[in-house]
Amino acid sequence: MILELTVGAGLVAAATYAFRALKRSGELEDGAEGPLDAKDGAPSAAKRTAETPKAASAADVPARRGPRGLRVGDVLLYGDDELWLAGGFEVWEEGVVCRAFATPGSARASWVLQLDAHADEVARGRVTDAVPEGAVPAELPVGGLRLRLRQRGEARIRKEGDGLPFASEKADYVLLRGPGGKHLLVLDFDSGDRLSVLADAVGRELLELLPGGDD
Repeated sequence: MILELTVGAGLVAAATYAFRALKRSGELEDGAEGPLDAKDGAPSAAKRTAETPKAASAADVPARRGPRGLRVGDVLLYGDDELWLAGGFEVWEEGVVCRAFATPGSARASWVLQLDAHADEVARGRVTDAVPEGAVPAELPVGGLRLRLRQRGEARIRKEGDGLPFASEKADYVLLRGPGGKHLLVLDFDSGDRLSVLADAVGRELLELLPGGDD
């Protein structure tokens, strides 16, 4: 019995020595299994380390991408005029319908309209009294142009910033458009107040977002 144990131990030692010799000489490929740990038959520590997956680096995480809408506090350069978006109404009905921003101090506009969720459609304009009292019709002549209904509904209003008239949290809205990039936004607030903005479309490429706003 003692002789068998001695022979067995000698064989294990010989195998370990041979494995290490082959490893040093390069004849054994990386990743090949070596002798098992004596305690539980698990692969050796070197084997376990080689199989541990590498943690994901920051470069493996895709960068956030997507269009950027206009925000309160932005300053837009349009020609030689700066449009400071001091405050705004967001019109929400199962998503952003539009945003209306007050632009105090601008020579060319008192309001800027963002007519889609991502500011691909932008218009600059002023408050108008061309809208008659009562329900806004589906067609309305304004300044010699006939504006037609684009969208209407009931919306929640989110108010942010300064320079805004009084507004309740809900409003009926109407959007009309006409030839030449003419747009009309009418907000009838629950309070009974009305805001009507007549605006002209501005090519997004003509507006430069000045540094200082959020990315």
